[in-house]
Amino acid sequence: MKRERISPMIWVPNQLVGAPAGTDVTIDCHTEAYPRAISYWVYDNVMLLPTKKYGTETMENSYRAHMKLTVRNLQVGDFGNYRCISKNSLGETEGSIRLYGK
Repeated sequence: MKRERISPMIWVPNQLVGAPAGTDVTIDCHTEAYPRAISYWVYDNVMLLPTKKYGTETMENSYRAHMKLTVRNLQVGDFGNYRCISKNSLGETEGSIRLYGK
């Protein structure tokens, strides 16, 4: 049976996330795509790679994925707009999450 091709779709459970400075916060996106998509996080137009500052995790289940980004030791410069981006051969889409200080 041939699977239907799906251009990427993204759902963001919480588009507005507040956390106090000095804490760690995790934001997440859910994606669906077939063929499997390449998914990543962007902040200030820069792709985020796993570092001491950022923890990234993607749990995949066939054509669905749950993306998580943990921002550690939040500082004023970390507040703003984070984007989860998902792309495959059929297209590209993104979700947006605003992180603000409490």
